[in-house]
Amino acid sequence: MVYAFIAHSLLPGTCRVLYSTTFGLEDSQTVNYISRPSDVDSESKHDTGKDCRVERKEQMSSVARQVQSEFSFRKAVLGCSVEDDMLRHSIEDPTGKSISGCFRLPAGDPFVTEKIVLWQGIGNLGLSLVCEKYENRLQAEAILKLLARYLQEHLKALDQPQKILLKMDKVAAIVHHILPQGQLLFMNNTVVKQIEKELDNMINSK
Repeated sequence: MVYAFIAHSLLPGTCRVLYSTTFGLEDSQTVNYISRPSDVDSESKHDTGKDCRVERKEQMSSVARQVQSEFSFRKAVLGCSVEDDMLRHSIEDPTGKSISGCFRLPAGDPFVTEKIVLWQGIGNLGLSLVCEKYENRLQAEAILKLLARYLQEHLKALDQPQKILLKMDKVAAIVHHILPQGQLLFMNNTVVKQIEKELDNMINSK
């Protein structure tokens, strides 16, 4: 199960989360919702929901900053620049020259339970999947590459990450098709072609 998908900036400086979505609730959020008495007033319910949204936002930002740090370190070791990345990648193979990685998030930092983050970065765009620790990492990597591929094909997101902010409905459609309810599905060529057809129809109609 994937807990969250995050698209964010990678250049040195302030790390900006461009898009994020979560699937399901963390343990702490579930407790917050079920532990309150049934007669709690509407204002308290509103505050609880607001607190959870703020907590999720902080968690997404924390992950994005860690990915940004790892990406910068990898690029320094490899001795390549953002300009090099943009020259190397192409629409036909948008993730062929990307830098990717994986790291563990211990319980409590920033999530209640231990998580695994798989990420991929090129230019100024980072894509990250926050997964449960038992998840199939090879399958998660394959899904991450598909997400990068379709974000480039339909939004040119690798060239201009800011387009994600302007076309969030299309981003949501891509994530929904590739990562339905946070599930990592095995996709053979037939399934991928069917998804491509459905995505083209949906996005072209928007």
